[in-house]
Amino acid sequence: MTDHQQAVHIRRQAIKLFEQYQSVTHVCNVLGRSRTWFYKWFGRYGMLGDEGLNNQIRKPCPANRTPLNIEGQVLVMAEQFPSYGPQRITCLLQRQGITIGKTAVYGVMKRNRLNRRKDRLEWIRKLSGEIVTQSEIDTARQRSKSRHIQVNDPGELICIDTFDIGCLKGVGRIYQMTACDAATSFAWAKLYTEKSARSAVNFIDYLLAGAYGIMVKTVLTDNGKEFTTHWASKKHRFENALKNKGIKHRYTKVKHPWTNGFAERLNRTILEEFYQVTLRKKKYIGIQDLQVDLDRFIEFYNFNRPHQGYRLNGSIPAERFIDYQFAA
Repeated sequence: MTDHQQAVHIRRQAIKLFEQYQSVTHVCNVLGRSRTWFYKWFGRYGMLGDEGLNNQIRKPCPANRTPLNIEGQVLVMAEQFPSYGPQRITCLLQRQGITIGKTAVYGVMKRNRLNRRKDRLEWIRKLSGEIVTQSEIDTARQRSKSRHIQVNDPGELICIDTFDIGCLKGVGRIYQMTACDAATSFAWAKLYTEKSARSAVNFIDYLLAGAYGIMVKTVLTDNGKEFTTHWASKKHRFENALKNKGIKHRYTKVKHPWTNGFAERLNRTILEEFYQVTLRKKKYIGIQDLQVDLDRFIEFYNFNRPHQGYRLNGSIPAERFIDYQFAA
């Protein structure tokens, strides 16, 4: 007797005992089964007879997959708008008379490995024939991990960036101009209410005034409008200011922010160690008060905070930046 046959025999015996004694408790005590077990098989026996005492074979549920023609429409829409997510693509398809939910759109994207925005953008690059192997941007990012800016002396290269802090109540949007010496990680930071060439020029004067006599030779910035212009025939105020001060101007590669890694990392440090803390402890009503506390943090960063970067290895930026002129 197989296991299935034995199970069916016990279920049939339970039915016979109940018909004889009319007591569910007696049946359960004799067979060592629960009342739930008995009512389950007694109910099936009542509906199907002896056939109901057999194990039911569950039929696999058919996959609720999106029809191929609609899946093709989703991929066409993803190709046309690669930056759109499932919700927005669903709305666009519904406006075209195609009924589909955002979950189904996400399922189509996931099956085609397009559920992440960067995957869709990379897909578009491949469809256009621009690349056929690994993303050039990913390759450049990997190479940058093992390549470093070669500078030895303070002032040889100053990395500058603009950091959008956000909106301050009663003041409006504020920006932070950040500078970091590539050789020593010595930092400068100043707040502005506008992202403009005028602010950038003022920041250069602020930087030079706090450079402790170190000669600044070159600055590195991105291609933002506050630093340069995209029209060669049009002169830019910031670039003219650098030229008048005898400072060279270098630019990062477009869409490669990590090539200005010193300034980007400094922005992150200021965000995590200063803004995310002080804005929870104090309410500022003006940019001047915030600048005072920012100056205190930058002073701490330069003169008291050990730096764990590969250049300093536990030293303090000021020990390398200011002491350089006395050691030279």
